[in-house]
Amino acid sequence: MKGCAIMIRGFITIATGKEQYYKIAANLVKSYKFFSKNPLPFAIIAEEENEYTALFDDVIITNESKHSFMDKFLLLKHRPYDENIFIDADSLAFGDLNVYWDFFEGTTDFSALGIDTELHATEGTWYYAEDVWKYTDMITYKSRVHAGVMFIRNTQKIDKLYNDCCDIYSNFDKLHFHTCPNSYDECTLGVAMPMNNMHTTRENPNLFAAYPFLTDIKADMFNGRISYSSSWAGHTENGLLMHFGTSQTYKPFYRFLIKCLELMIAEKNGKPMSLMDKILYKYKLSYYVNKVVYEITRFFKRVGNKIFKLGKDI
Repeated sequence: MKGCAIMIRGFITIATGKEQYYKIAANLVKSYKFFSKNPLPFAIIAEEENEYTALFDDVIITNESKHSFMDKFLLLKHRPYDENIFIDADSLAFGDLNVYWDFFEGTTDFSALGIDTELHATEGTWYYAEDVWKYTDMITYKSRVHAGVMFIRNTQKIDKLYNDCCDIYSNFDKLHFHTCPNSYDECTLGVAMPMNNMHTTRENPNLFAAYPFLTDIKADMFNGRISYSSSWAGHTENGLLMHFGTSQTYKPFYRFLIKCLELMIAEKNGKPMSLMDKILYKYKLSYYVNKVVYEITRFFKRVGNKIFKLGKDI
């Protein structure tokens, strides 16, 4: 008697272009593997193999990158596992991301965080049905999508979704989005998903947070805890994943957290933290110093730019 095939689940992210994108992707997989009790395979779509991709279980090399949001559609073409969960590279785990499999349990072959609305709803939507050109007749509801976390099952239905996304993007100038019009990947998915009867999964504020839109953020990488508030979801004490946004990965907060993560990994591998490391990182002295230096630098840069502009005007 033949045995049943074993379904393989795994995570995936993308890094193309600048070295910084590879660095932050490596930080993501390090945070996942540190906090996960039973790490699943983690793949990366990239343009080359290097020291950063070496941290991943599977590397998918592509020469189709556009170095834009649209690279996310390569996920629909390259699906390394039977079930895949995409995490944006500019994110960090503060706990075991394997709980996402329970979160997406029973969803359609493709899903992303967001909300579905009725076809002619006017509130909480990114577009009106009549604004999506020839695609209007192909949809019976609308999707509003956050593409920071997506679920992809490896089926033929995803091939059609990929082709529809490519077609929509090629005609993007014929469509109108009254909200987030420059989020090309999310707007495209917001039309392609209803065309293929794929549904969103309602966001859980404990499982995902977009850093630029939060307030009252408290992060403790050493204990795997992060809390924050937002205007739409209230306060969360036990956050799991923080999506920073690429621009934030150059700033003191993110860089401080990465140093904390590296110290934790080193300690796990048998290298205990020194007293100075504890003072600088466990007690956050380094972060506060770097933040002050960063703000002073920003201030003088703004002043310098104004003086330069004034000089040019004179």
